[in-house]
Amino acid sequence: MILYTMMPQELIYPHEEEKASPGLMVSYNGIPVLAEQEDGFNYRIVRVMSTDPAHFLEPNCTPGTKFSLS
Repeated sequence: MILYTMMPQELIYPHEEEKASPGLMVSYNGIPVLAEQEDGFNYRIVRVMSTDPAHFLEPNCTPGTKFSLS
């Protein structure tokens, strides 16, 4: 595979040491999201994992939104 780009190789192929922290797949308001646990039962949305384009337009389900699973 040939990749024509002006971006540095480090940005395209990150080092093995920089692996992403594991997240938790949860359903938030019926939308599948990848979330990171902050403390106790509090989570932060990292990525919307849905295939429905309408889910990406939900204002209460954007990356960075904090919610609680209790």
